[in-house]
Amino acid sequence: MYEIMIVDDDAQVLDMVELVLKREGYRVLRAHSAYSAFDVLQNTTPDLFVIDAMLPEVDGLAVCRKLRTLPHTSNTPIIIMTGENSSYGVVEALSSGSDDYIRKPFAPRELAARVRAHIRRSVYYVDGELASIRILPAQYRVFVNDREVMLTRVEFDLLRYLCVTPYRLHSTEELLTNVWQYPDGVGDAALVRNHIHNLRHKIEQDPERPLILQSRHGRGYVIKARTQIEDQSRAS
Repeated sequence: MYEIMIVDDDAQVLDMVELVLKREGYRVLRAHSAYSAFDVLQNTTPDLFVIDAMLPEVDGLAVCRKLRTLPHTSNTPIIIMTGENSSYGVVEALSSGSDDYIRKPFAPRELAARVRAHIRRSVYYVDGELASIRILPAQYRVFVNDREVMLTRVEFDLLRYLCVTPYRLHSTEELLTNVWQYPDGVGDAALVRNHIHNLRHKIEQDPERPLILQSRHGRGYVIKARTQIEDQSRAS
């Protein structure tokens, strides 16, 4: 059972969101402030956070930024909630490191759908099994779950670089430097996005809902799979 933490200083909102999530089969943790949230996190790590932007003392966006610095929550999905009169907008919410943004009042089915989508994206499995990527550098061949995929040279180099350290985020700037060999400050983020888009259409079962090659808004891209890069020096 997946565990979700709700952080909001409004008891009625906490009750409503908890009811929605429990009906979906999730275990729910509640916190009414940033401090109480981090107290709870000393004993458990939720699978997803739903955080109100306008918390007392320490706001929800600051909580989000802090969660992104902690190893055990750096990749955990975060949905930010804001009220109609909130001074925070979608840009601020996403820039803080959140994965999604929902404005109050919202329909329960909308929240439930977003939570399901983010939980699904955070799971490292395809059809119940961990996806596998095998790369043969000497032959420029790639197999995803034993299915060979045909990649361009740039797509191959990009995938190989990401697969060296799976489960670690790689920023756009890092990819431009180490895959494209551009000097610092040179290159366009759109170049990386377009190649990521093309790569997903070749390695994912559902490119619009990627499970293997995932992104985190404003922070980069990550491979979530078993990866094997064959030693080129090994005798055939």
